[in-house]
Order: sequence, then C-alpha cells, then structure tokens
Amino acid sequence: MQQNNIDADVVVVGGGPVGLTLALLLADEGARVSVIEPMTAPGDLPRAISIADESFRIIERLGLADDLKAESYLDTGARYFGLGDRLLAQSKPVPSRTGHPAKSQFDQPVLEQLLWDRAVEHPDIDFRLGQRAVAITQDGTTVTVTTRSEDGVTSTVVGSWLAGADGGRSFTRDALGVPLVGSTQEERWVVVDLLNTTREKEPYAEFHGNGDRPYVYVPGIKGRLRLEFMMLPGDDAEEITRPDKIRELVLPFHPQVTPEDIRRAVVYIAHRRLAKTYRVGRAFLVGDAGHLMPPFSGQGLNAGLRDASNLAWKLRAALDGVGTDRLLDSYESERRTHAKKMVRISHITGSIVMARGVAAVARDVVFSVARLFPPVHAYLSSMRFITPPDYSKGVAVEPERGVDSRFAGAVGKAMSQPTVETAEGTTSPLDAHLGTGWAILELGTTGAGQAARDPFWNGVPRVRLLPRGHHRGSQEAGPSDLTDLTGAFVDAARPLGVPHAVVVRPDRYVAAVFTAADEARVVAALRTYVDLSRSVGRSRRKENR
Repeated sequence: MQQNNIDADVVVVGGGPVGLTLALLLADEGARVSVIEPMTAPGDLPRAISIADESFRIIERLGLADDLKAESYLDTGARYFGLGDRLLAQSKPVPSRTGHPAKSQFDQPVLEQLLWDRAVEHPDIDFRLGQRAVAITQDGTTVTVTTRSEDGVTSTVVGSWLAGADGGRSFTRDALGVPLVGSTQEERWVVVDLLNTTREKEPYAEFHGNGDRPYVYVPGIKGRLRLEFMMLPGDDAEEITRPDKIRELVLPFHPQVTPEDIRRAVVYIAHRRLAKTYRVGRAFLVGDAGHLMPPFSGQGLNAGLRDASNLAWKLRAALDGVGTDRLLDSYESERRTHAKKMVRISHITGSIVMARGVAAVARDVVFSVARLFPPVHAYLSSMRFITPPDYSKGVAVEPERGVDSRFAGAVGKAMSQPTVETAEGTTSPLDAHLGTGWAILELGTTGAGQAARDPFWNGVPRVRLLPRGHHRGSQEAGPSDLTDLTGAFVDAARPLGVPHAVVVRPDRYVAAVFTAADEARVVAALRTYVDLSRSVGRSRRKENR
C-alpha cells in the first residue's frame, strides 16, 4: 500500500530523453512518478545522433520505436580514413540479433518530442514543468526534493526513491555530494548540424583522420547532416563559429548552404568522467549525470537509455516489496562497469581520429600491418572492441556444465530476439510474447517435460519455443507454444538432450540458463536479489494503489 504522505513512488529530476524513458518505463507498470523539469517544452537541439539496437528495443517497449525509425537513417556503418583520405577500416551495417538495426542515425529532437508527448498524457506521471530542483534531502524511507519555479515560487515533492537524470552539470549529483572522477581531453571540436543537404549519401558515418584538420561526417535522412571539425591550436571558439567561418567549413559538403540550413554550430570539449558512485541511499544517477564520454563511439545517450532500462525494473521490484537491497546495488555494479569501459573505448576511438603528425603516420602503419593478419584486421575494422554490456557478474547465475554450449555464453547478455510463429500462423518478434516483467523460455518439445518446476517461478510467465517443423498434436498445443523460425534457440537439426529453461530479466537480459538437475542452485542464487514467487503484475500494482 502507498503511504499517504508520499507524493510519488519515484521522483525523476530531469525531463530529457533518459529521464522520460525511465519515468515512462516505471509509470507503464503502475508506479506514480513525478518528473521535475526546468524547461516547458522538449529540447530542439540535435545533440546525440547515433542509436543502437538495444535503444530501439527499449523505445519499442514504450510503443515509440516505429515513429522514431521513420525519422532515422537505419542500418548504418562506419568508415575510417587516414592520411591522403586513404580508407583504413570499414564496419559495414550488420544484422542484429536483437530484432532492430544494429546502428542507425536518428534525430534527438524527434525522440524528445515523442517521449514528451507520451509523458504529458500519462495518467501516472506528474510532469512538473518550469521547475528546477534546488534542494534534496532523504531519510530512511523517503526523498524530498525542493523545487523553484522561474517566478521564485518554491514547492516540495516527496518520493520513495529518486533518480537524477539532469545531465552533465547535474544538480542532483552535486546535492548528493558525488564527485566526478576522470579527465577532460584538451582537443576541442566544432559541431555543425545542417538541413537541406542534397549530396548523395551512403549509409556510413565517416571519420577522416587527415592529419590536418580531422573531421567527422554523419549523414541523416531528409537532408540532415552532422559535421564535426577538430579545432587547431590557436583557433578561437567565438571566431570559428561565426556564420562566415561556418559557411567556409561546410561549403564542400553543402555548396548551396544558406543561413537557414545551419541548424546548430557549437564548440564542445569532450569529457571522460564518471560519477564516483551511482547510488547514495535512496537516490540514483542515470545518463550524463553519472557518466560523460567522448562522442566518437556514439555511446552517450545509448548508455543513458540502458541506465534507465536497468534501473526501472529494479525500482519496480523494490516498490513491490520483492526486490532486495542487493538488487538495487546491482544497478551500479552493472551499469557503471560498462560505462567505464565505454568511456575508455570512446577515448581510444577519438584518439585514432584526432591523430596528427607522427601519431597519424603511426596509426596508418598499424592499420596497414593489420591487413596482413585477417583476424586482427577484422577486429579493428568491425570495431568489435565496442562491446555490449555483460551482466554475468550481476543479477545472473553462472551456468553449470550440463547446459548446452549454445546457451552457456548467453548468461548476462542481451537476449536474442528471433521471429516466432503462433499455432495460428501469426508471426512477430519474441519480445511481443514475454510481457513486461520476468519471463521463462522453455526449450524442448512439448512431451519432454519442464526444467523449471520450483514454486519460485509461480509468478513468472512462460513461453515454450519449438523448432521449425515440429508438428504439434491438438492435445499438445498451448497458448504459450511458439515456433522459433530462425533457430536462434531451438533447431530440429540440433535437438536438445534434455529440456532447458532460459530466465529472462525485465530488461531482456538473460539471468540464467539451466536444466532440471541444477534448478535448486539457480533459485537460491536469484532469491538473494528478488523473490519471483511474489512477483506483482501490473494489474495488481494498480489495485494496491
């Protein structure tokens, strides 16, 4: 039951894309959310421009993925050029196992408008526009945020939990006394966003490390184009952003450029810094409030959306009384670990692009030598060092030896999303059948029994995946039986010796894969984080309010 003196289950400070994604994920599950945002309209600046498959997967849970895709340049790759504009490496658009394009170029104002409109209309979101957080206090059960409007009126909102999503200059982070650790690179870049470009574009972002003035070229749809130019020693920020200088920089890419075509021209200095901790008591940091990273790997906003997805289901479990404090602590151990890695990789990628003088020559030599070793060249050219999160040391259980080798490596990783088919012949992505909470995939034919029998799983929906070509009798067919059309999980050519269970977290990461012989160990391990036998569905959350 809700306490009468609490205004919200969760207070979110910051109504940008990360804060609103978190708020909507919580509110869609019946949580009462207050969002504190000093702006009175969504942002209109195209800051982030690269979106990953997992981010689309998160946005799809909010019902907004198709609208965002309609305004995005889907399935893009990257090309890296050296001295003399010689192609050093190329990462081609590749299929994604999550059911969405692996990498695409999007328009942040489009995403912000979509999220904003949904949040304004949501009955469980108290959207406090035009208010800025000015004080935060907390005790053992609540967090109180004091806000001030533009005309000086103060008010308070009390919540059970708080999430600071208020960007790189986060007031929340400062109010909690959390320092940033890391450094700021010396190199400055001028970013120019253009409209109405007509040059034919290929589906590649281009990184030109020419050793003179390195630049980045990122195409979008509907005439959008992002250009980033490295500033040289002696360049003045005010001078280089003058309209005539910007026009000089962009003319080779947009010969007919007019002042109206220059959407934005700003100078930025890339940071590589992390909040020392992501949690202080009942308050958490998400997005740029927790991590600031160079833009060269396109990970900033994607990391923030992962933060929102990871924290949302853990806060829901705490609100429902089924999640432990260890579960909440796992937010930091899972997300900060990956963010730290992405900060380092983004810095390395930037160093490759920014190299000048002897460093640029050495870079080109390294890539030339790498071509003599196909595995090394493939690793560099496909940028495989930009790895997705691995939560195997978090809310996950290491598989035992009896688990089929095809699935052992899936634990802690994002679950593959094949196309599946119902008994009636309807096809759809697997996510559409899993609900919004925990789920169990049962692998094995209908007559082979179950691997998950413990009462611990009583509150968890189940889906049985069957191989293509398996003919179900009328007595076998069930509403949760689906045919795996891609063979991602089950394949008639490689049948499983014994039934397996795949435990899928609400954020669609695999928490465990086990057979009946190892079920007890898996249950004992997961129980330290959450009691799934007491999981609360959305309808029950609504009833208990």
